[in-house]
Amino acid sequence: MNVNFLAAIMILALTGAFLPVINRIFRISGILGAIIASAGYVLSGFLVLLSEKGGTILSNFFVSDGVTQLLGLLILVASWMTMLVVYWVTEKDKFVNELIGALLISTAGALLLISATNFVSLVIAMELMTMPTYLMVLFAFDERSIEAGVKYFFNGALAIGTMLFGISLLYAVTGSFEFKVLAKELFKDPLVLLGAVLIFAGFAFKITAFPFHFWGPDVYEGTCPGVAALLTGITKSAAFIALMRVIYEALPAVSENFTFILALLAAITMTVGNLLALAQKKVSRILAYSSVAHAGYTLIAFAALSVPLSVTGILYHSAAYVFMKTAAFLCFAVFLFVWGAKTMDDYKGLGRREPVLAVLFLIFLLSLAGVPPMAGFISKVFVFAAAVDAGMTWLALVGLINSAFSVAYYIWIAKQMFLEEPTLERPVNAPSNKKFIVVPLAVMAAFLIVLGIWLGPVVNVSHLFALQVGF
Repeated sequence: MNVNFLAAIMILALTGAFLPVINRIFRISGILGAIIASAGYVLSGFLVLLSEKGGTILSNFFVSDGVTQLLGLLILVASWMTMLVVYWVTEKDKFVNELIGALLISTAGALLLISATNFVSLVIAMELMTMPTYLMVLFAFDERSIEAGVKYFFNGALAIGTMLFGISLLYAVTGSFEFKVLAKELFKDPLVLLGAVLIFAGFAFKITAFPFHFWGPDVYEGTCPGVAALLTGITKSAAFIALMRVIYEALPAVSENFTFILALLAAITMTVGNLLALAQKKVSRILAYSSVAHAGYTLIAFAALSVPLSVTGILYHSAAYVFMKTAAFLCFAVFLFVWGAKTMDDYKGLGRREPVLAVLFLIFLLSLAGVPPMAGFISKVFVFAAAVDAGMTWLALVGLINSAFSVAYYIWIAKQMFLEEPTLERPVNAPSNKKFIVVPLAVMAAFLIVLGIWLGPVVNVSHLFALQVGF
């Protein structure tokens, strides 16, 4: 059993669980809560770094390999930076420590999810990741957040219920929940195909893929932007990795029957996401529909599952996505807190008001658009190359066209910030420690630039995983 990886998850989860208790007993300040949470992140990251590659956890329920180590570290860094921004934005709220605690527990669930090798452990990890976010979506507790919370809860329940139904059908056929056993014992049977469809549908809800994307923009707009950053970046990247394990480790033979369907879903998802993003006026909804489009880009790699390069595409896009989408929403959160900027008109001239923050936001937007040398560009190169290698050049072309569409609304935001005259005269809030908030965003920008130049870590891990699953 890999004690280090399990200990990292337990420390993170227990820190999150006891932080509200400590706050209730000792009435600690928000800054002390952020320090305690940061200590939990640092210790968990150190243990993940020391975890053994190839070790099993809890009798093959979870595994610690290169994927869990690399993506686990990236998720921890992204979540830590998210926590710092969330604390900064909600410092004066009396429930800020409860919000930070829920974030820690959800991140622990994300670490479990990317390491799950059994359908029982996968469902448990997914619920551990999702349950705290139900509370987080309701954090503002106003009319819009309550509506978002209700939508998110019922769609989340529908997703996990659909997935459980599919898993039960596979168990009825094989008598096992373990991925490796399922891969050996599954055979062509209507129940197997139906079970796989239901499991894929459950994941489609989680990653906001068409036609299960409709809840995403409403929830992301209705909740706090810091919470939306967690939902769109960290939890979706973890769901991508979990789906990758299911497809390549549990259902490889069955998944081959769905390549065209996955390709079609990828094309429709990114097209719908980009077209709807172009029609939006609110920056939060632009970023939300952009998240739908990026689910489509990742599905291109899933559709190309017959070639090993698809693994690299999935891993690289997940690694880049966890930073660029999370950070983009965090920038929106800061602009909203300081200037009350919600619509495109509000962003006019903000590059002059907040030059450093605006430049960081531009970096994240360029990475989302796939502009070199950002990690978003490299991830799209691998995704489209995988489609070409798999004989689906048409899908790669659709992806390229959609990437061109997406540049329009990303550059539109940049134009409003840097080339227009300011419309907002005074900030809504003028915190004295404004310079502090640049640090976590700059860390995320640095990761995106490094991942866009230094390809070795993700590529090497993807090659090892491809060999592990039989390529």
